[in-house]
Amino acid sequence: MGDLHPTADALAAEIVTLSFSHLAGLVRPNGRFVYAHPAGHPETPLDGYNMLRHCGTLWFMLRAVNDLGLDPGPVGLRALERAVRYAGGKLDRPHWIATPSLAIVTRGAVKTGGVGLMLVMLSEYRLALPTGLSPDVMPLPFDDTIAALQAYALAQIEGDDFLHKRGFADGAVLPFRSDYYTGELLLGLFATGCTDPAVLRVAEALMARGYGIAEQSHWMAYAACEAAERGLTDPAMVRGYIIRLMTDIVTNDAYRARRHSTPIACRSEALTRFLMLNTRQPGHFDPALVTACKTALHQNLALQLGWYSDGQFWKGDEDDKVQIDYIQHNATAFLNQWLAQGGKPSAVPRRGN
Repeated sequence: MGDLHPTADALAAEIVTLSFSHLAGLVRPNGRFVYAHPAGHPETPLDGYNMLRHCGTLWFMLRAVNDLGLDPGPVGLRALERAVRYAGGKLDRPHWIATPSLAIVTRGAVKTGGVGLMLVMLSEYRLALPTGLSPDVMPLPFDDTIAALQAYALAQIEGDDFLHKRGFADGAVLPFRSDYYTGELLLGLFATGCTDPAVLRVAEALMARGYGIAEQSHWMAYAACEAAERGLTDPAMVRGYIIRLMTDIVTNDAYRARRHSTPIACRSEALTRFLMLNTRQPGHFDPALVTACKTALHQNLALQLGWYSDGQFWKGDEDDKVQIDYIQHNATAFLNQWLAQGGKPSAVPRRGN
């Protein structure tokens, strides 16, 4: 399938812009989002909260500013500051790690994925500072905060993987494992420039054994493509891993049968991140795979639009709940699509709140 029609690029930019505006409007004075609401009714908040999704949502919003060239306007800037400062208020130092470090603490525990998503969010916030954002939103200066989060991550290496969850009071390792935390942490480390040999060793070991392929992990797609672009791992090995992951996504499409927006959007994120890599480093992948990924992506995005209106994505056919992470994943897929087509910030109308 060929490149998207220019009007599709315009639609992607509009979806990202409206999604940013909707999310900015959900940030309360204390920096928490209205986490969920019925479609079209943000004035009717639904229960729940998740700090990983808080950080991931901010990552999307800041990427919209940095990658799309979106002008957040004064209202958007203040909303971003409040929400990032709220996340910063969740950081604390684990006394059971000798190296000075920071962890994001929720409900008395530290989730490794939260550290990764805090890192990717901070990497984008730092890039967006020239837009007028305040640099004083973390308990430590930016570089020190990032270094302390990286130090926590390094302390979680166990063999060829990471520990996923620990009690904050005593550092007790908890049995919980996530399909996503490892990819989130690797992405956060790579995005903030970590090249520690121990991290690179773990990343190569994980990819060599196909970690994340069965789960069709979009976070591992992000991490692997980041590693490929930065030249952090063996080029042939990381390209082989990416090929296996993309092949699985285009071949095994049962995820569409659930008729839920976000599982589809996550695969779209993986596909678009691969297509971004192919645009930036052409000639390394079989054109047939690239075409297959474009075909699968177009089918996915068409489905996602069935659960979208006015900057809001809802759960699926039988549930109109809008949640911040539903918007994050779906709108990020359209942002990535725009970038994969070579979109430039200067080509986007700058519209604020």
